[in-house]
Order: sequence, then C-alpha cells, then structure tokens
Amino acid sequence: MTIATKLHVQIGEVKTGGPGQILTAILGSCVGLGFLCPARETYGLAHCLLSDSGGVTDRIDGRHVDQAVHSLVSLMKIAPPDYQHVKVIVAGGANMTMPPDTDPSRLVGATNSSSAYRAVRQLGLRNIYEDTGGVLGRQVTIDCTSGEFQISQIPRIGGTR
Repeated sequence: MTIATKLHVQIGEVKTGGPGQILTAILGSCVGLGFLCPARETYGLAHCLLSDSGGVTDRIDGRHVDQAVHSLVSLMKIAPPDYQHVKVIVAGGANMTMPPDTDPSRLVGATNSSSAYRAVRQLGLRNIYEDTGGVLGRQVTIDCTSGEFQISQIPRIGGTR
C-alpha cells in the first residue's frame, strides 16, 4: 500500500498533482479553484485571496482568481481541445468577518466566488461542483490518484453555525 503525498496549497498558491498525491487547502473567504482532468491524470488547486488582478500575465500565481485560472491552465498544459475533459470545482467564499445580515455585494467571499464562476465560463470550462458562501470555512481535498474530491465545512470555534 502506497501512502499519498499531501500537498498543502496556501493562500496565493497554485499547485498541480498527479497519481500518488493529494492536493488540499483550507478556505474562509478565499476561493479554492480545483481543476480535474482525470483523462490526463492531472489535477490542480488554487487558493485565491482576491477576485480580479486587473491584468493577467504569464506568471504563475494564485492570489487573484483570474490569474489563478490562467496559471492552472498553464501548469496543467491544458489546451482548448482538452477543455471538454476538464471539470472545475469552486469552494470557499464564506462570510468570515461580517455579520450574516451584511449586504452580500460587500463581502469579499461573494466577490471572489462570482469572479471564479465568470473566469471559468469565459474559458469555456464546466463547473461541476460548487460549495460557496455561508459563514463556515471549508477544506478542499483532491485525490490525484482516484480523481475524487471532497469539500468539508469547518465549524466556527465557539459557534453553533
């Protein structure tokens, strides 16, 4: 039995993995973008802090959602003919800092989530799963051997929600 290597994706990072690896990130208002391409046995995860960079470049960076999408495509060597085989998961974007009754348009998590959906659609990729919003953080795990992913909610410390 082989033990998989866990790759923790920290804020602003983009990482890719293959068989024998597990990608994981813990998210609050940040958004996790997971790209799954089981046909090519390649997977990617970005941990995005902010929505739009104001201009995507060729650098590899996950700080902004739009740059992270470009970085995942580049690192995973995904070309337009591959897009039909790529599945995208979007998670996180929780309201971690303001009261639950705050106007959603003022929340960084909601802005990050909207930006993620927009960037994925603009590229022509399929968003197969989403778990965003609310007031709970999440942990995203992608098993790069099986192609399975899991998104678990993280309860607030001292809270009941």
